[in-house]
This record gives sequence, C-alpha cells and structure tokens, in this order.
Amino acid sequence: MSYVYEDKDPAFAEKCGDMMLYSTQVGFLKNLAEELIALANEDNWLESFETINNEKKVEAVMENKKLMNAIKEVFSPIQPIFRDKDAKIAQEKRKAAAEALRDGELEKSLGLASQSVLRSPMTNVDESIDGGVSLALGLWLRSEILMRGNRYQAALEDLKMALKERIPARMRGQYYWRLGNCYKGAGEPTRAKVFYEIANRLIDDKKAKIQLHQDMESLDFSLEPKHSENQKGTVLSGGSNYAMPALSNLIEITTDQLKGRYAVASMPIKTGDVLLIDQPYAACLFHKYYGTHCQHCLRRLEDCVEVAPVGCPKCSGVAFCSVQCKDIAISTYHPYECPFMGLFIGSGMSVLSHIALRMVTQVGLETSLAIYSKYLSSEEISNNEVSTNPRKCKTRNRKERLTRSRMGLGMVSGDDVMKEDKNSFEDKQNELLKRADEIYRLCTHSEKRNGDDYLKRIVIAMFLTECLKKSGFFKRDENEQQQANVLSICKLIIQNLQLLQFNAHEIYETLRGAHMFTGSKPSYIAVGIYSTGALFNHECSPAVARYFEGSKIILRAIRPLEAGEMVSENYGPNVLVRNLAERQKSLACRYWFKCDCLACKEDWPLLKQMNFNDPILRCPNILCSWKYRPNPDNPPEKCPKCSVPIEKCLINVYIETVERCLAGYEKGASLMDEERAEEAAAALCAAVDAYHNVGRLPHRETFLAQESLRACFATAGNTHRVKHNPQLGDK
Repeated sequence: MSYVYEDKDPAFAEKCGDMMLYSTQVGFLKNLAEELIALANEDNWLESFETINNEKKVEAVMENKKLMNAIKEVFSPIQPIFRDKDAKIAQEKRKAAAEALRDGELEKSLGLASQSVLRSPMTNVDESIDGGVSLALGLWLRSEILMRGNRYQAALEDLKMALKERIPARMRGQYYWRLGNCYKGAGEPTRAKVFYEIANRLIDDKKAKIQLHQDMESLDFSLEPKHSENQKGTVLSGGSNYAMPALSNLIEITTDQLKGRYAVASMPIKTGDVLLIDQPYAACLFHKYYGTHCQHCLRRLEDCVEVAPVGCPKCSGVAFCSVQCKDIAISTYHPYECPFMGLFIGSGMSVLSHIALRMVTQVGLETSLAIYSKYLSSEEISNNEVSTNPRKCKTRNRKERLTRSRMGLGMVSGDDVMKEDKNSFEDKQNELLKRADEIYRLCTHSEKRNGDDYLKRIVIAMFLTECLKKSGFFKRDENEQQQANVLSICKLIIQNLQLLQFNAHEIYETLRGAHMFTGSKPSYIAVGIYSTGALFNHECSPAVARYFEGSKIILRAIRPLEAGEMVSENYGPNVLVRNLAERQKSLACRYWFKCDCLACKEDWPLLKQMNFNDPILRCPNILCSWKYRPNPDNPPEKCPKCSVPIEKCLINVYIETVERCLAGYEKGASLMDEERAEEAAAALCAAVDAYHNVGRLPHRETFLAQESLRACFATAGNTHRVKHNPQLGDK
C-alpha cells in the first residue's frame, strides 16, 4: 500500500519524523537509532518486524538478542546527570548581587540574587559555606532588592521562605523590621505595626530603635491595601460548551469518515469571536528557556511581579515562577525528570519526546497503568471506570468535606479516614482518566508507519523507561510485576510519541520592538498537547488565528462563518506565502494527509501575486462557491454554476461595499500605527465581515486585514518587550 507521504517525498517524510524524536545535529540518540536500523536490516529482520501487530512490536525487539545487546550496551551505564546545587557559586553570586545593589544596579543585582537562590542547596546540606544557610541568606538579600524596586509582595514571599530556611537567630530583629516595611509598602499598616512591635522587642541597638520608632510613627492607617491590577482575561464568545468547556457554544465537534473528528460552526460566527481557550494536557519548555521561563506554567519570570523565581530543592537546572508552581511540579513529575535533565539535553532528545515522558510522570505510575489498560490494552480496566455524572462527583465532594469535619470533631475513626483517603485517590485518578480520554482518542496513524519509524520510537521509549527505572518511578514490586509495569509504560510512551507527532502545538510569545506591531515577532518557547485544540482541522487559508496567553491556547475567528462550515486552523503552510506544491509536500510529509481545502483545489495565488485593485465577487447565491472578477463592460448575466441571475445594479452595490471595506482596512492600519490594538481590531473585524457578504477569498486586502488581526490578537494576548534578560541558571 502506498501512503501520501511516500508519493510526495519519502526521504523528507522520514526526516520530519526523525526531528519529532531527536536532534539530527547533536546527541547520541540519532546515531543509536541508525545503528539499530542497520543491525535490523542485516538479516531482513525488519521486514518481518513490519508485519507484527503493533501491540507485540516491543516484545519482538526484546526477543532480538542482537538488538537488545546493542541497546543494553548504551543504556546500562545511564546515571543521573543534572546541574547540582553549589553553595560556593551561590555565595559568589550573592556577593556580586550585593555589590551591584550598592552601585544602584537594581536589575543586575536582582538577576544575580536569583541565580544565588537557584544555586543554593537546601538548609544544612553544606555547612562548610555560610553555615549551611546559603538559601536563607540569598532570599534575605533578594527581599531587600525587591523592596528597592517597590515589589513588596514578592519581597514578603522571599521573607517567608527565608524564615522556613532557618535565617540566623541574630537576624530575627531585622527580619521582623523588614516584614513591617514590606507590609507598610503594601498598604497594610495594621500588620506592619504588629511586626514593628515584635522587632522593637528583639533589637537592642539604640540608633536602630530610633529609626524603627520613626517608621512606626509614619504609618498611615487611612491607606487601603494595594492590590495588583488583574488583567481582564479572555472569555469565550457565546459562553462555554457544556460537553467541552474549552470550546465556545458557537462550535461543535462532528465526525466524518475521511476527516475524522473536527470543529464546525453550530451557529453564525463573526470575525473576532473567541472560539477556544484550552489549557495544555502536557507542555514542556525548550531547554534554552529553562532559565527565563517557569518550568511549570511557562510564564516569563520577569513578568511575575508579585513573586520571584524559586528553584528545585535538588537541581539548579530549572526555575519556577512561584512556590505554588514548584510545589505542583515537585509533587508530580519533576522528581522523576530532575536527575536526568542534563542527560535529556545531551542525548539530543526532542521536546516532543520530553512531553511523551511528561504525560506519564505528571499522572504517576498507577494512573499511567490505568490509562494503558483503558486505551492500549485489550484487558479492561478494573475499579477505575470514569464517572461522567457531575452530580455524583459533587455529592462525593460534599461527603468528603463532611467526613473531614467529623474527623476533626472526633466523630469518625482512623479506618474511616483510610477509606476516605482511598476514595480521594480514586476521585483524583478518575479525574485524570477523564482528562486523558480526549488525548488518547487522537490520531496516531500507527497503521501507516514502516518498521524503521516504529523501531526508532521503541528506542526512544526504552531510553525514557530506563531513566524512569533509575529515578525510582517504578515501585519495588515483585520482579515479574515490575517487568510487566515497565513494559506497559514503555508502550504508553510509544503511543504518546505517535499521537504527539500530529497533534502537538508550538507555544509562542510575541516579542515586540520599539513599536507594538512593526518589528514584533513570535518567539517559540515550548510545545504542548491540547485535548480540544487538537480537534481543529487544517486549511491553507484558515478561519481562525492562534495565539497564547501563558500556556493557554486561544483561537479567534478572522473571517465570518455560517452554521455548518468547518472551523479551520493552519498547521504551518499558509497560502499567503507558500505555493500549492510546497504546501502539499509539507502537509503530506509532516502530517500524512493530502489537503483538499478550497485554496488548494483552486490553486489560489500568493499574496505577492495578487492585485490591490482587482476585487473578487461571489455568486449572489450564498450556497454557491462560484466567484468572478467584475467587468463593467461585459458583466456576467448569470452564474454558470447554479444559474442564479446576476444583476448589474447588484454588482455596483458590491463594488461600493468593497470600497467601504478598503476604507475600513485603512482605518484599522492607521489605528495600528497609533498602537491602539483593540480599536484597530474592531475596525478590521467590521471590514472583514462586510467584505464576506459580497466577496470570496482570495482578495489581497482581506488577507492583509486578517494578518493584521492576527497581530492585534497576539499582541494583546502575550507580548514582551525585546530586552536583555539574563539566564537565571547561568554560572
């Protein structure tokens, strides 16, 4: 059987598949995969391997002694490789930060202090330097720097952490004094007075007491607490879909034998409507951003005003924007990934391979095995059925709260508490399985994979499984049970690698220059998998623009749609800049399908080939797809496709509408020049809607308006000034 990517360019398709797994430039995984392919081809084993059922392919590799000996030779020496803590470096960074602070270089001192915090070992781990309290001292210094920058909430967070890390007793008076100053700066004089009074009892120095009393007398109890301005979040147009809350009520998911599951308009959609707001099921940063963005929520660290970066208790290779993000990561996936962060980078492993691992580590062993049993194994899952009744779930939550209250009053026994904990775990697992349900229904195209491709994915999965084994992910069960669990997790990772190839999204933020739009560009920082976002099919001239707010993916309409029309996304090759042959090759080799969208069927011209003054009008019959260029001397009398009459006066009305739209485009462009994004978007939306009533794409002005809308949406959603931002993890 011949597949679409084989007809186009099989060598390019293979290269695309390899790039989803590992780097073709650095690391040992590429060479290992190629060596194993060569070994498998020596005795034509690979040919028979292709005929084996996918569920048994891993076992077939494990039974091949030649392959397994080569794999074990590489994988058996695997040991944790990561960027460890270093109290000496932390001390040096702290001293450099203090010097920069004395010189008035706040930004530089803050970067150095954050590096000191991230490199500091936990309290009492290395008592030879700073008496084992390097972390507390680093947090203490950074709190002062944050106060100088009027970031009092962030300073308070650092002070609270410094106390937990056992700040020296001799500093306690200064500690409570600084707490008072922070609460004073935050507009909470009552709390400030409490800590000032505590500091007054602990400080003996007379000069310090005089200053402390002056601070107390300067408190203004008429002030209101300062609250940061919360940005108004984006909301779905038409409300949220009950069955799929990430979707707008304007959208529904339908199924087609050829197109699979995809999004269509359930009612008319206007330009600018927000159609999707989806959180990632799993997402991972590109490793070069480990020092500038939060490892968990992907936020740029310098944008987190009310908190300051914190690190992992064991490694110095990653940063988190807050204690909350750190606690989530430490309680789920990071302990199993942390020891091998250096190895992951050095191996050349792709970010998609990392997400395939994260999809396992973030839910834990038990839930991963339940997912495997439910979606990959022929055996049915037991005691883990997903409850879809929201009323039942709410009832259970109420019972849980009541049980906890009764336990606090001594009305329930320890056995009841154990039962409650078991129920709580099952509730959590059921919730995780519900989230996984949409993910593991996404396409993998397993049946189209050749032996080479599948063997490479098995190699990556075995590598990641070996790292999990040495990180303590698998429980110390009986040897036979552990082997079964290892095999199941390996197969689950292979499934993840397959579905990620076709369903992942690159996550970007918009970097702007001196002007909000001119010179702005997307910067790709991470990759994520979105359970609902992955259901939008491709068109070379899409109906929506995609942008991100942190890790959330947002889709907004850039042209109106009628009920029943497909709501299309774009997977990369766009009709504006890439011709038909290039788009078809890219989509066939990267995503394994032949695009038959209208732009491909009619071979629309590129943007640079279009004429500004050559509008394209459509048949008056809205159900007809015919379009024409108006000729005043010889107008068409009727549509050659549907025979609907075309009146000359109607053509004149259409032309007038086009001219009004051109004026609307110009107004939107001028508003963009003035950096008035919301007003520009409103003007452009109105112009695109009006043109849609008389014309059909392609039309240069309409395309330009849509591209301007993309810029407006993306800039409003996630924009950062281009400036120097030191890597917090740099030595």
